[in-house]
Amino acid sequence: MGTAAAAGFVWETEREFFSTGDWNGDGRTDVVVVDRASGKVRPGYAQPDGSFQWADNRLCGVKDLTGLTVGRLFAPDRDALAAAAADANQLAAVELAQAGQISPPVPIPFELLGPHSVLATEIGAEGATPLHDLLVVSIYNDPEPFKASLLRNGSGPGQATVVAENPLEHQAVRLNRVPLKRDGPEWAAGILPGESDSRWVVADFSGAEPRLITGVEGGLPRDAAWGVGHFRGRPEADLLFYQPGESRLLAAAVESVGPDSATLGPVRSFDLGKPIKLALAVPGDAAADRLLVLWGKGEGAELFTWDLDAAPGSVQTLAPHTGDLFFGAVALEAGFLLFEAPDYSKYTTHAQAYTWKEGACVAGLYGKIGSMADNDDATVPQIWKRILATLEKEALRDPRDMRPYTNTIPGTQVTYVMIPVPGGEFEMGSPENEPGRKPDEGPRHKVTVSPFWIGKFEVTWNEYELFLYPDDEKKLRTEFPVEEAINQVSDAVSRPSKPYTEMSFGMGRDGYPAICMTQHSANKYCHWLSAKTGHFYRLPTEAEWEYACRAGTTIAYSFGDDPAQLDQYAWFEENSDFKYQKVGRKKPNPLGLHDMHGNVWEWCLDEYVPDYARVMEKVGVVDPWYKATVPYPHVVRGGSYDDPPERLRSAARRGSERAWKMRDPQLPKSIWWHSDAPWVGFRIVRPFKVPPPEQLRQYWTSGVERD
Repeated sequence: MGTAAAAGFVWETEREFFSTGDWNGDGRTDVVVVDRASGKVRPGYAQPDGSFQWADNRLCGVKDLTGLTVGRLFAPDRDALAAAAADANQLAAVELAQAGQISPPVPIPFELLGPHSVLATEIGAEGATPLHDLLVVSIYNDPEPFKASLLRNGSGPGQATVVAENPLEHQAVRLNRVPLKRDGPEWAAGILPGESDSRWVVADFSGAEPRLITGVEGGLPRDAAWGVGHFRGRPEADLLFYQPGESRLLAAAVESVGPDSATLGPVRSFDLGKPIKLALAVPGDAAADRLLVLWGKGEGAELFTWDLDAAPGSVQTLAPHTGDLFFGAVALEAGFLLFEAPDYSKYTTHAQAYTWKEGACVAGLYGKIGSMADNDDATVPQIWKRILATLEKEALRDPRDMRPYTNTIPGTQVTYVMIPVPGGEFEMGSPENEPGRKPDEGPRHKVTVSPFWIGKFEVTWNEYELFLYPDDEKKLRTEFPVEEAINQVSDAVSRPSKPYTEMSFGMGRDGYPAICMTQHSANKYCHWLSAKTGHFYRLPTEAEWEYACRAGTTIAYSFGDDPAQLDQYAWFEENSDFKYQKVGRKKPNPLGLHDMHGNVWEWCLDEYVPDYARVMEKVGVVDPWYKATVPYPHVVRGGSYDDPPERLRSAARRGSERAWKMRDPQLPKSIWWHSDAPWVGFRIVRPFKVPPPEQLRQYWTSGVERD
């Protein structure tokens, strides 16, 4: 069983590309859906049980795609994608090596104009490598508009070099590698549209000179789509052609295949009676493939047997889920996937698996595929590399050399101050006899924390508004220039939606703590600031926050047990006039940190758990981080201007609530703002040790930011 185009064949619709490959090199056939307009790539990784682990979208490096190919572009043991965009005049490649690992797109150097179609294939001449090379067809050249270029892939597509360029009489589209016989060589094939009809051509580029293998010399629809299968169960392949939106299906049998040529039988025509959206070969329950056809706009699908001598014979109809349309399909080794979405959707949202059981095609697992929501994952590897370069430049290799520092946010005059916190062990939580103690502060336990810097003050509006209002921040760059590469990466980080009301609520902005942001919003500020500065910033874990607040003390407050002294150190309900105050106006704790008690509650990274026993069981006591798995509750610490003294103790905790967005008029509620929490802010930390990029992404994107 298995089709001639089992892996790497790209099926196209007007909105999306669908294909298969082995993205992670584990030997299983993975899948991918690529949105033409946005260039968003959603890979699905095959699991041992036959299911797929879908990753959220990442960018392929170009938009408004005109061509896509799958091949061994970066490593000989796994597949990757290359994409072309003619109007944008861009080529790029992207790896999909791991579900949780984001690789930035790699631009492919190309000097001709309008790269429209691209194919990963093997080209001859000197310099061959185990990697696929590239055939690129460009369409906007002068005076001969259509050209075919062969690019040698050296150590990766980013270093590809042109080894040949030849003019074409016609444009070439829908390029794919195709074996015309089981276990035969893969040759390049595609459609050459003409004025009124089109040709289908197969060529071999693996020798010293390109060779024409075979083809259909005309009579195909002007905008023909094509596919290949083994409908007759023979080693030689069968070809199918059709015009999307029309009912006519054309077929030709491969009669013989030699080392450098192939012969085709006559092209036959069949009218299926309904417009075809997509047609492809999928494995059947015997040696022969079945024909799968998606009808019309995707209202239904049908399986056929077909011997190419007579019209296809229907064996089973398939229907999408209620209210959905079929958007596309891919063939797998022992079945196929049908992709669907609501009829109003612009892109695929779900996948339905089908396999053969006792002679019938049965529906298997059904579920959502990766999200199309905008994300900034592609920035993470770039930021990580810059952070490592900054560390190398600073030559700071021992935590004992950590010192306080004041940093200016590049492109501005806004500064912030960071204080070093030596690593160590402390008792987290409060003793049972501490006045004001709550059950969620125990059991008290020893925790080890690694060295880090922490903000001397809570993040102010002066800092946060640079992130909130990108247009204003960009204007500052004319006065305070910044390297453009830094701007490009930081500008790609997701920014908050504009608040629908004035989020300081009249309490003050210059020098006052920023408030009302969600934990997600605070995480993204850290992401953006890291991109700007080349230092790794994030929110503190709950353990880090308490360790810094206590500053070596074991008492209720960092200054003692007597709340009567609180007025010297904190803004709270008795002295704040029920509003927050400028940062740094009260005495600091022993580490020199201001407003750890009071002023505003401060976000931590952790999900709020009502007892520490559960935390210790899951994450241990060395640098513990209880990663959030639900939108609520997340931990805030320190108390606020609106709280009584006992809420400001070093061990006091609180969890976020949905009610913090009660007045938000939007549906769904904003992921950026807590309109009913004008007493929540944050401060940042910078760990001495920088984790790998996969973990940076987890710190900056929780994955549970939506209610």
